Amino acid sequence: MKILARTITALLVAATAGCATTTSRTLSTEPTLTVYCHEGELSRCDLAASGPSQGDLTTWWADVHADLPESRDPDDSPRIGIASGFSITTSPNHDFGDGRLHEFRASNFNLRWFDSEDQIIVYGLHDYANEGGQLINACRRPVIGGTGRFLDRPGLAAVTPEGDDWFRVDLFLLD
Repeated sequence: MKILARTITALLVAATAGCATTTSRTLSTEPTLTVYCHEGELSRCDLAASGPSQGDLTTWWADVHADLPESRDPDDSPRIGIASGFSITTSPNHDFGDGRLHEFRASNFNLRWFDSEDQIIVYGLHDYANEGGQLINACRRPVIGGTGRFLDRPGLAAVTPEGDDWFRVDLFLLD
């Protein structure tokens, strides 16, 4: 029995050591890709107590553009895809003692390109710090999956409001 236990232990140590020496992947320091989203519609569904409360649902969609037009008119930049998502309020009035009530939401954000089956899925928790539903501050969330050219390319999505319903999405994907 001791020989069997030692053999199993040795095999587990060898397997663990082998896993620890695998090649690691790193995120690029520059965005792999940047797109711009022009918000089409945002809808906040008050599903629980009146006003901001745990369980409220926010859904939205936006047209995806390769460039932010200088005019800020979405008609001046061709649409290359669609973005869509939802968030669920998980902590509506979190007080950190900074004089503001923070609203945390778990969010799902999807990007889909029109010319292919390429998609990216982003998911994470963010402090919205407002009651209106719209993102007003920059956020960073993990890219958890993708299809097509984004298959097996997790990473990070940095979303930055650009004003006038525009958002820049910088994708930092594993190579």
